[in-house]
Amino acid sequence: MPTLPAVLRRTFLFVALCAPGLAPAAPTLASLLAAPAPEERVYRRIADRELRLFVFAPPASAAANAAAASAVRPAVVFFHGGAWRGGSPEVFFPHARYFATRGLVAISVEYRLVTPQVLGVADCVDDARAALRFVRAHAASLGVDPARIAAGGDSAGGHLASCLATVPGGDSASRPDALLLYNPVLDLTVGDWVRFVLGGARLDLKGAAQPPASPAELARAAALSPVLHVATGLPPTLLVQGTDDKVTPPVHAERFAAAAREAGARCELQLLSATGHAFVVPRYKAPESVVAEAIRSADRFLASLGWVSGEPTLALSEPPAWTPRQP
Repeated sequence: MPTLPAVLRRTFLFVALCAPGLAPAAPTLASLLAAPAPEERVYRRIADRELRLFVFAPPASAAANAAAASAVRPAVVFFHGGAWRGGSPEVFFPHARYFATRGLVAISVEYRLVTPQVLGVADCVDDARAALRFVRAHAASLGVDPARIAAGGDSAGGHLASCLATVPGGDSASRPDALLLYNPVLDLTVGDWVRFVLGGARLDLKGAAQPPASPAELARAAALSPVLHVATGLPPTLLVQGTDDKVTPPVHAERFAAAAREAGARCELQLLSATGHAFVVPRYKAPESVVAEAIRSADRFLASLGWVSGEPTLALSEPPAWTPRQP
């Protein structure tokens, strides 16, 4: 059970962020990491499991200042990373809390994780589509504009978000209106990525231990590779990639951006020098300043679409909210 001072700190934070009539302090990642828990909604029941959305609605002060306070608002739906085998929706809770202060409805998605012999990447994509369909089908009760829903994510979560706009098999209800992609996995036909598609015993084989994929197996991987399915109609996309990323090479992001532009779509590619993988994840390898700037980049991109107004309000914590883990 939290101590009384901890309870008082969280209560003060909630009042500061949400109380009508007060001018809240600029949000920081320290404050956003400690804020109250979100609303939960079950978006899918499958194989005896309930999959949840974690919903962050704009606080009263943000809603009051929004251009259309009495109307529906844009939404951003986040998918966490973790190589489809791990990770948690909580990774994007601080990001979602921040965008809620900016007047959006922000959502972090729980999806099934890959397991040998049972689930593969295609099942994760299926869950991601179900999550977008649920948000659109329940847009009225969520306060969401069904024509302004962004999908975003990091690494494997960026893969899921980009699949929604590229990989065949979805429908208009599961298609986002904008993409916010951080070091996404874009090509599953290269390196070790194919094993996540094939599953089974292959899932735990890496590098040289993994047998070469057959043409049929590569075709399965290609079917789930967003960079191979970029076409006319791709929604406006922000793609942020570290140049020192050894997990998702920058060349894949560059290929995706080039394909998007060739298809006549807007794709804003930001290459972050001397930056590795998962730079948008709090309390991980990147310092707070890098994580905060990645969030601000998404804020500015959404402002360019007219979904938010003004400059980003996210400030740095003092002292920093965490010490980065050593590589």
